[in-house]
Amino acid sequence: MKKESLYHYSQFTEPFSCDFTTSQIAGNVDFHMHNSHEIYLLMDGHIQYFVENACYDMNPGNLILFSNREIHKAINTTSEAFTRLVIHVNPAFIRPYCTPDTNLLECFHREPAIGNLVLLSKEEYESLVSMAQCLHEAKKNRCSYGSDLTAMTTLLQILILINRAWQKTSPGGTAPKPHRAQAIMSYIDKNLTTPMTLDSISQALSLDKYYISHLFKSETESSIFQYIVVKRVALAKELLSHGHTVLEACHLSGFHDYSNFIRTFRQTTGYTPGQFKRLSR
Repeated sequence: MKKESLYHYSQFTEPFSCDFTTSQIAGNVDFHMHNSHEIYLLMDGHIQYFVENACYDMNPGNLILFSNREIHKAINTTSEAFTRLVIHVNPAFIRPYCTPDTNLLECFHREPAIGNLVLLSKEEYESLVSMAQCLHEAKKNRCSYGSDLTAMTTLLQILILINRAWQKTSPGGTAPKPHRAQAIMSYIDKNLTTPMTLDSISQALSLDKYYISHLFKSETESSIFQYIVVKRVALAKELLSHGHTVLEACHLSGFHDYSNFIRTFRQTTGYTPGQFKRLSR
């Protein structure tokens, strides 16, 4: 894996962040994941978003959610810049504000790659953008009186709005689109814990290895190897969070080579598996 494509959780050390960004490329050009939940609103432009093995065409006004278990990446299908609102939320920070009747994290507690896209009405879109601007200003002026409470209460209101919109969004109207790399991704997902090479994948799919390598790259703008690595790290992360030892997580996530597992986990997440296990407690 190239060094420039590595992704570090340490970038999101605060309880939450809120940013409006306009650029021609995404902040991270490869499949990646976070230790936070992510709220992503496309405000202008047209992009594709991969979540696990699903692909969504996104237009202005579309909202998509990523839990801290889901790997994802954006692809700009044009040469035009696109504008997005991105909010990261640490679930541990939000959990104390949840009640028996209002689980603010409900929209993230679902099966990976299911129910990611959320449909917003014009009023909901405008309200979300307005509240996000308020949140952004409160965080920027954090030293001014009341900015901390303004940010906190605004964030809670944003999560209430998003969960309400998510609950009423029909799965049929937000289904991902078919894509040419889906069969390759599905095979990888089903065989993630077993040793895999380009040769073994091509033999299993009865396709030429150079063909599937080129197809995957042209469809996702990432390599098959990079997808496998991040998927395995995501699985190891979940295993560690559920109490498995570092050695168990290594073998159960398909790495098998312990030193390679330690190195790859740290390169991908910014933490060693042991550090992550302690933090996840």
